[in-house]
Amino acid sequence: MSRRANLNIFMEATISFPSDKLIEFVNFINECCEVIEHDQVAEWIMLPHGFLNNETPLNAFLESGPEKVYRLLYFIDKDEADLID
Repeated sequence: MSRRANLNIFMEATISFPSDKLIEFVNFINECCEVIEHDQVAEWIMLPHGFLNNETPLNAFLESGPEKVYRLLYFIDKDEADLID
């Protein structure tokens, strides 16, 4: 099984969030796709990042909202932060 297939199975099994955050989550993913290659977004949101105190972007979104992750995306877009830290 490919790495991508494993990641998809993992995400399907572990991602759950309140339905009232669905639109906000879709907007969050769309913002990620503006800065990061589309085929890398699913993996990137699951990787811990130093800018987020070693939380994953997904956990940061779910725990405290998208603002800090949007700030990280801004710095990545301006080449002031690394995609993977």
